[in-house]
Formats: sequence, C-alpha cells, structure tokens
Amino acid sequence: MPTVMQWTIHLLGKIEAQRLYSAPYELRYRNEYVLPFIAREYREVYGEAVDLVHPALTPPRTGTAGIGIDALVERLTVQGATSDDPVAARRMQIAWEDNDLDVMHREAHREALIKARAFGAVSRSADNARAIVGIESPEQMAVHRQSAPPYDVDASLKVQTDEWTGQRRGLLQLPGRDIPLVEALVAYYDPEGSGAHSRWVIAPEGERPSRMLGVPVVEFACRSRLLTEPISDIEPIVTEVDVVDLIEGLMVFAGHFGAVPIRAISGVPVMRDPKDPTGNTPLMGPDGKPIMGFVPRADHTWLSTDPQTKFQQLTPAGLEAFVQWANHASSRVRARTSIASTYYSIDLKSHMSAELLKTDEAPMVRRVNAMGRDGSFGQSWRRLFRLMMEIEDPGSRARVKSRWADPETRVEAQATDSAQKLTSAGYGRGVVGETVLGWDPETVTRAVAEGNSDRRLADPATPPTDI
Repeated sequence: MPTVMQWTIHLLGKIEAQRLYSAPYELRYRNEYVLPFIAREYREVYGEAVDLVHPALTPPRTGTAGIGIDALVERLTVQGATSDDPVAARRMQIAWEDNDLDVMHREAHREALIKARAFGAVSRSADNARAIVGIESPEQMAVHRQSAPPYDVDASLKVQTDEWTGQRRGLLQLPGRDIPLVEALVAYYDPEGSGAHSRWVIAPEGERPSRMLGVPVVEFACRSRLLTEPISDIEPIVTEVDVVDLIEGLMVFAGHFGAVPIRAISGVPVMRDPKDPTGNTPLMGPDGKPIMGFVPRADHTWLSTDPQTKFQQLTPAGLEAFVQWANHASSRVRARTSIASTYYSIDLKSHMSAELLKTDEAPMVRRVNAMGRDGSFGQSWRRLFRLMMEIEDPGSRARVKSRWADPETRVEAQATDSAQKLTSAGYGRGVVGETVLGWDPETVTRAVAEGNSDRRLADPATPPTDI
C-alpha cells in the first residue's frame, strides 16, 4: 500500500495538472482571453490609445464559451433528494437545504463543465448528528478512484492557504483516516521508509479517525467514454469560440474603415537619407518607418508633380459579409454543443411558438438528460446522497435518489393541460403532480390532502383517495 507521503505527492501532482489544464478554459469562460492577433492589430491600428484608455477600449470578446456553459448549468437543475420512505425523503430534503445545495449544486455542475471535474466532500458535524457537504474546485482537490467496481474514491487531498499566515495546509483522506498536512520549509524523507521526500508532512495535531465508511468524497465529471479522462466542455469548441472573437474584432475594423473611405497613393518619391552616399536608404523617422512627404489622411488633399504618381480610392468594407461569417461561426458552436439557438439569436425569441421552441431545444434537452438525470452527474449525486444518509440516518435501509427538474422550457398552459388529461384518464394525482408538474413529495401530499378535503366538503359521502 502507498504511504501517506506517496499519496500526498501523487495527489499534489494531480491538483497541479488539473490547474494547468483548466486555466485556458477558465479564462475563456470568464471572458478574459483576447486573441494575440486581435490585440496586436488593435495596437497597430489605434496606436497607444488602446492601452491609455484600458479597459474602456479593448478588443472584442463575445463570451461565447460562457453562454454555452451557463445554458447547460441552467438546465442541469437538481431539486433535491427523495425516497420511497417518506421519513428518509423528508430528512434528506432538510439536509439538502441546510447545506445550501439548492444553490451550490449549480456550482458543482459549472466547475465540472469548465474544468472537467468538481468534487463533493461530506463530513460529520461536531455533534455527529448532521451531514456537512462542501463543493470543491479541482484547483484545490484531487482524488484517486478504485480500479474495480464500485469505483468509489479511495483517496482524496484538499490543499488550501491559511489567509492569516500564508502557510499552505492540506487534508489527506484515506479509508477511515483523516490526515491533516502542513507544508514545511524544508523537505523531509518519508518516515515510513518509501524513499520519497516532500515538504508536505503530517501536521502536529496528528491524524484522526474519519468516522465514515470509506472516503466521503464524490467526483462530479461528465464522462463520455470508459477509459478516457473527462474534458472541459469548452475544449471541443475552443477554435470556434476564438473564430467568433476574431470575426467580431475584424468587424470593428470593417465598420471603422467602411465609414471613412480608404485612399491610396503610389509613385511618390520617398525622401532619402542624406548621409547615405548611394541614395538608396530612405530617411527614417523616430518610429522606425520611412518619412513620407505628406500625411496620408483621407480628409487631406493630395498633390504631386511627379507624372508617375497615381491616386485611388478603395471600396469601403461592408459589414454584411462579416455578419454572415459571425452567424456561421455561431452555428458551428451550436452544432458542437447542442445549445438552443435562442441563447445566441435574440431575434428569434419574439417570433417562436411554443412548439417551435421545444423543437429548437430538443437536442439540448437530450444532451442535458444524458449528462444529468441519466448520466454521470446523476450517478455522482446518488453516491453523495448515500454518504449523507450514512450520517443523517445510519440505520435506514431506504434508497435515496435525486429529483431532476424538467430541462425543457416550462409552458404552464401545456403542463396544466397534460396534468388534467392524465388525472381524467385515471392516473394518480400524486404521480402526475410529481412527474408532470415537478412538485416535491411534500407538496404532492399536501395537494392530495387538500383535494380530498374539498371533495368531502362538497359531498360528505366521498371517500378519501390519493388519486
């Protein structure tokens, strides 16, 4: 078995690899990445003014990557935990809300989509009665998973910096063991005799039992293949995202120079350097460029007595072609991500019928379900709920699962109509309320009870029913 120091070195390497991998995608998601070509062109065309007025004038950044990520996170909505056992369902829903997972579950999905993975860590409260859940970033945590079923996490390491002392501390978790670590000033050899050496050593307070079965950490990652590592959702569209930014930058040039006619001149003698006896060296200015005998501006009149001089005016650049290119680039992004066109084209929103909207969203809905309810995110939430249940109700044998919101755009009239038709056909109101209307079990129970009460008031002979 690997020693504590060997686990630490291995997982520290994974944290660094995760940080380096996610850095370019994080910049694109936060809309802070500028294409070097566009940045160079802006400085050449507009001079130092770009730097002097920064950030008022910067090269265009469309935020295309962020739009796609946020669209998926918006649809990957978990409404909580449920179970066939009403007591377990109630207990888990309370734990879900007490840990702010109704908000933080979106951060788990967002981090996993941007950086390929995120983590959920479970621990016991001080009184041993409550489950404490934290969502962790791959820039601070790494895990090792078993190579055989059930593929649970068998080692995890979280590293953070003390904001008061600046010292880095860590927590290594192994089955049944919580091992606090601290980064020393010098490296030490492994006291367990593995031959490894590291500056990370066990903290003075020493290790303690974890009071949990196994390692209570879950990895959130969208895996498309069995043997391949998960990737950022931005990685497959990096080129398309950069092309959109490039077109937007060139569109600014087109608009600028299309408004002012571009005039050109040829055949004008260039001033020569008097110090050069050959007369072949042009006279250079302070900027390192040849000095012209006139200022080539469109609002000036150009005159030349040289018969070889030729003047011309270039055709102004048009924006129509750039708009077409921009739409084409955006369509490539949508084709790779299955994001609905309404997230990129605002002109469609006011003219779409409900049926057309659902048709437009269908590929995205299928993808969201394949990632969430029916995919690896759904599996990760089930595992996290099992760990929470181990603390909240250790003796319970109830099975807990997640409740996913419908990823389709909700049309209240259609949902209500569907619910009425299903109940009229004989389906139970509780089942319809939970599956069609998306109500939680507690709301369903209250609705059924109130419905029974209203019917008994209208007809005292009506027996209570759950349908």
